[in-house]
Amino acid sequence: MEELELFRTYPSTRSLPYTELAALPTPTQELPALATELGLQGLWVKRDDLSSPLYGGNKVRKLEFILGHALSEGHRSVWTVGAVGSHHVLATSLHSRSVDIEPHALHFPQPITDHVREVLLALSTAHPQLELINSKHALPVKMAQRRVKEWLSRAEEPYYIPGGGSSPRGVLGYVNAALELARQIEDGELPVPDAIFVAAGTCGTLAGLALGCRLAGLPSRIIGVRVIDKVLANPLVAANLANRTARLLADCGIDAPKIRRRDIEFVHDQIGPGYGEETPQGRAAIDLFDKWAEIELDPTYTAKAFAGLQHFDRQSNPAINNALYWHTLSSADLTPLIDTADISDLPQQYRQFFPDHS
Repeated sequence: MEELELFRTYPSTRSLPYTELAALPTPTQELPALATELGLQGLWVKRDDLSSPLYGGNKVRKLEFILGHALSEGHRSVWTVGAVGSHHVLATSLHSRSVDIEPHALHFPQPITDHVREVLLALSTAHPQLELINSKHALPVKMAQRRVKEWLSRAEEPYYIPGGGSSPRGVLGYVNAALELARQIEDGELPVPDAIFVAAGTCGTLAGLALGCRLAGLPSRIIGVRVIDKVLANPLVAANLANRTARLLADCGIDAPKIRRRDIEFVHDQIGPGYGEETPQGRAAIDLFDKWAEIELDPTYTAKAFAGLQHFDRQSNPAINNALYWHTLSSADLTPLIDTADISDLPQQYRQFFPDHS
């Protein structure tokens, strides 16, 4: 396994707690036929779906620093939040178990699809402590902490992981990812993209790419395609998260740049009816990507992100000729987990999502 680009570029960051979970660097892939289809000079995808054979996607990079920090502080359990089909909750549970940490999660509702059911089945095999609440608006930290203490019934308070792993520790994973991309550009794998498109949920991936690209001297436009409520995903949230992460780097003696709201662009027209709701443009993006790239997109995040690239006004000043789509969905095969899953391992209140289960 290669040393993280962050550690190689800035040796003082080796003092940051970290546990190895990902297979890095992830490859880049050129998509010439799809570029032609979209009228682009060049199109590349950053294959973070291949970040781990256990469970890949963008959460693994964040969890390397988050779980590393939890372990360094002696925590043996973690808790987090997410929708019932949350990839973050699934990734956190699987990777926490891999380092002997017990996972806990609060779930809030989202539209139930076959994909959500598959996520829940895979999740059941990690045996997390789960609780389903009525609304995502019922997630104040104090309430959540009280619920978790009820679960544990012991003195130790579990380590808190924000939704999406979007804490300054988690964002470090995408600062490293941007430096990794800069090395791949330097090695001739791809040209400097005019723009980088990525799904924008809790904004951790987006914030890390913005900060990391500035550190690397990459002039690429950083464009987040919003997939959740605007109050949660916007330039102010992303910039604040990037700057909180910059303070961690400053503690390591690194003169990190300040990220301003105008440094991060947003696409707001792809969310459709709401979080987790499929859209016609997202469905079309799934079909297009399957045809030309043979890479799976999901309707909640990545389909909307690629639709944002597809329908973006690329002639605006400055024009976008070469684009990079950052793929954040895991492509790890969940079939072995799903085949061994037992719905009875999920709490009783989750059985409603499996009406055909006898």
